[in-house]
Amino acid sequence: MYAYKEIITLDNPQQLTLSQPLPFLKGKKVEVLILVEDDFDDCDSQETSYVLQNKDLMEQITLSQQTHQQRSGYQPTTEELNEIVGI
Repeated sequence: MYAYKEIITLDNPQQLTLSQPLPFLKGKKVEVLILVEDDFDDCDSQETSYVLQNKDLMEQITLSQQTHQQRSGYQPTTEELNEIVGI
């Protein structure tokens, strides 16, 4: 897995220009996470850096995405679902 972080200001929202090229090959399937904040404070930046630099957490997120897509992850009971939605 490869994680890359850069905070930029978009001059043209239709065009995203990074300061360095990403190490991907043509045709490579990638997943992109874009966070947009009007006031990107230090706390948000630190939290984002922590997540991106935490290998175990990034692996957990990847596994969670895979099980979600395959619909093979944890399935809550009816009772648990009712508790979540307040029934």
